[in-house]
This record gives sequence, C-alpha cells and structure tokens, in this order.
Amino acid sequence: MTNSTSKHVTPNSSPASRRAFLGRLVAIGGMAGTLGTSKIAAAAGSSTTNDVILRPRLDLGLYRVRMEMDVKGNVNLTKDPLLALTAKPSTKQQLPITAKVALDYEERYLRPKNADMESPIVAAERHYHSAQGVSRLSRMDQTTELRDNLGLVVARRDTLPEAIYASDDYLNHDELDLLRTPIASVALDRLLPTQTLSIGEKVALDANDLASAFNLSGVVKSDVEISLVSNDASNAKLQFQGKMDGSVSGVPTQLRVLGKLTFQHSSRTVTWAAVAIHETREIGMAEPGFDVTATIRMIRKPLEKPQVLPSSAVAIDFDSPPPSDRMLMTVDCEKIGVSALLDRRWRIMQDGAGQAILRMIENEQSIAQCNLRALPRLPEGNQLTLEAFEADVQRTLDKQLDQLVRSEEQLSDSGLRVLHVTATGDVEGIPIQWIMMHFSDDSGRRVQATLTMEGESVNDLNGSDVQLAASLQWAGPAVTAGEENDLDPAEKSGLDGTETASSAGQQLRLDAADLVDPSKNRPEHVISASDLPTTKR
Repeated sequence: MTNSTSKHVTPNSSPASRRAFLGRLVAIGGMAGTLGTSKIAAAAGSSTTNDVILRPRLDLGLYRVRMEMDVKGNVNLTKDPLLALTAKPSTKQQLPITAKVALDYEERYLRPKNADMESPIVAAERHYHSAQGVSRLSRMDQTTELRDNLGLVVARRDTLPEAIYASDDYLNHDELDLLRTPIASVALDRLLPTQTLSIGEKVALDANDLASAFNLSGVVKSDVEISLVSNDASNAKLQFQGKMDGSVSGVPTQLRVLGKLTFQHSSRTVTWAAVAIHETREIGMAEPGFDVTATIRMIRKPLEKPQVLPSSAVAIDFDSPPPSDRMLMTVDCEKIGVSALLDRRWRIMQDGAGQAILRMIENEQSIAQCNLRALPRLPEGNQLTLEAFEADVQRTLDKQLDQLVRSEEQLSDSGLRVLHVTATGDVEGIPIQWIMMHFSDDSGRRVQATLTMEGESVNDLNGSDVQLAASLQWAGPAVTAGEENDLDPAEKSGLDGTETASSAGQQLRLDAADLVDPSKNRPEHVISASDLPTTKR
C-alpha cells in the first residue's frame, strides 16, 4: 500500500488494467514489436517538454545485464546466536562491513504458456559470464566466486524473494548470497508509470511493483514516487525517491531509496539504472540484521538471440513449486571437515573446533537443531557396534529418555557406515524427539550428528535426517586430538538435547573507530540522483 497517488490515476483503474490497456494499443494490427517506436521518438524529439507515455516492449525477453554493487555499513548480530531462539537475553554487537559485487549475466524471461504478456515475469533463466564478490566483515576478508561448472541458473519469482537454483549442481550459502541482489533486473520496466508523464510530475509507485523490483517478500507502506526528469529523441530519464516498510521472509526491513533510470526509445526498455539504498533490517533467527548503504549500477542490453543460453528455454512446471531436489544446498562445516546436502532452511549457527551447530528455521520459527560433533578416532579397522551406540544414547539421555523407537545400520551414498537411532523423551514437560547418527569408516574417523526437535515438529523435517545420512561425506582433514580437547564440557556432551550448548567461541575484537556510520551515506544525504556513482550509459 502506498501513501500517495497520482492525479492521473482514477480509483477504478489498477496498474495491471492500465498496463493491459496500453499493451492492447501497442499490439493492434500485429505490430507489438514495431508500432510507435519511431513515432514516440519523433514526438519526444519535437520538444523536451512534451508529455510522453513510456511503453516498454512486452515481447523483449532476452537481455545481457551487468551489475555492480558497493555496500558499506554495519552487520548487527547477537553475540550468542543460539540464544536468539530462546527467551534468554543475549547482548548484541556490530561488525563493520564493506563489500563489492560484480555480476555479468545473460537472462531470459519465462512465462507460463498462454500467460498474459502484461503479467509479471515469474521465472528467468540465467547464464553468469562472471559473478564475484569481495567483502570485509570486521577484519576478515572473503572472496566469493560462482563456480564455472554450475551452468544454467534458474530464478523462480512465483513468491518473493526469488528462489534461485542451479540446474546441474547445488549452490552453497555463499553463492546464494552472491546471486541475491537488492535490485531485480527482471522487474525494472515495471517501475515505469503507465500514464502520460510531464516533466517534473511525481507519480506514486505501486507497492507490488516495488516489492518485485527490490526483491522483498512484501511492501506494507511506501511513499516512493517517480518523476520524468528529461525527454529527448533518444532517451527519457526518470528519478524515483522515497522510503518503504516491508519484509523479507518474515523479517521486517525499512528502505530509503534514491535512483534514476534511463528509458531508451529505440529499444523501448530501461537500459540503465543507478540506485542508492539505505536498508535497516532487523535481526532474524537465521540471518543477522544490518544497517547498510548499497549503491547499485546496472546496464541492460536487449539481445536478438542467445549468446550462451540454450536456444530453447528450460522447461518449468509453473503449477508446482521449484523442484525440491534442486533446492537442496551444500553445507560445509570446515572445522569438522564434513559437508552434506540439506534443505535450505538449515543454517550454520556455529562452526567451531570439533563441533558445528545448525538450525532449521522457516518464517522465523525454529523447527529443529542439529549438532555435528567430531569424535576421537578408533583404531584402524575397528567400528562401533549398533548395540554400543544404543547404550551410549541411553546413558547420555538418562532420565530424559522415554524409549528408543528405531535403530538401524546402513551404508551411505559416500560409503560411510551409519548407525541410526531415534529416541523420544521429555525435557521440562516438553515432548522431544532425538535422531542420532554415528558416521564412520575403516580408517577410524568418526562424526556424530544429533537432531533435536519438539515432537510436533517432526513432520516439518521433510526427510532431512534421511538426506543427511545419505549425503554426509568427509570434506577435509579429521579433527586432531588437541582440537577435541579444546571443547568445553557442554560442547563435548553433544547429546544434551536441550538449548544449553555453548556457542561462546572466539569473539571478534572491535575498536570504536572500526564502526561505520551509514547515515552519512543515506540516500537523503545525496542531493540529487546525479550525485550517485554512474557508469557509462
């Protein structure tokens, strides 16, 4: 919902209906691709003050996009992320962050068969020529680059923010974060007003169009307005500015935006954009909060034919959600030296010496916890028996245990021997289910996984325990005995099944001078859109 409306918008005229009306005007006589281009340019060129209607070509669906982003500000997080999911208080800390991201990709828009050309784009397939991000969080530097073997990447926009997956491999969290952009190139043309524009006239932008363009789950309040700055035979230049309140996957966020667009008359599309965003997002259960300013520069070039993308578009079942097997994610626990394919709702909360703690979180609700713990090696050729593992589970759970409901031994896809025990019990009056798995090989290397959840949350796992058992594999050297001895008693227990596991670990030390004041770079402190960093148009 927006806070203001344009004087040209009548109460009974929705943005979708106006777009459809304009689309029918353009399509009359089968000239959707050619009608009006020269006439619009000629009319625009006759006087820079003439009113103009910007009609993007609806049949364009193939682009080359180059995007650069600069981010500066602070990341906000709890010192103990595990306490963020409990009623226990946890102090917060700020970490200064800077980042630079460069993306170069080819993009093809996809619609359901017989879809209205005026309807929003609900999917896109992309080939990334390059995708790289360089960031510094406090004093830690990180470089993330998309792997070359990922091939085709699909973005489903049925629900927002868009769901991204690769067709030939599995993305990890760093790659997902790299490809999730604060501006969606797919939705830029939808920011164009559908009515006649006069120089300097301000028009309120639709909340749904803003959510799509800024990759938000929704916008509940906005005063963002767009206006025509200039118009000549070649280009129309527009500027938008304002603030909006929205959410991303259940986490509230506030944005202040200032940007400018260039609409090219010859191609009838937005070919250039520069946007400054100051975003303040609250701390979520699975994600940190932040207070950052991002500057985005984008160039879009319509293509007549694919350069690298296949000649035929990828087949998508629009009546079904994204395929679950492609929405798995590679999770790497480097300090333990294991990796696995898991549901994307799983996030690493702690990756310390000898132990990692993961949480399954959906819409700000905690579903389950998984403790992965490196165990001391057994002599080569020796293996723990299923009976011994059952006894260990019973001894550790002690009075919390009600019964063992399942015990089995299996061989994983990676060749590891897996002991699988499921137990039920009670913790402070709450029904709890534990799923314990012991992974080992003939070398004596061992890792234990403990999944803990309330009884009513078991169905929400959607087979995550089976997926973990099948996909876990060694991804690095085993933990040494010295590293195992560094664990505190709460971390060594592993099978506690409660919220008491420690995650203190090593905290980053900050000087006051390291913190950034993002308010100095907020859009309202930029005098005009021309003050934004630009690239050659």
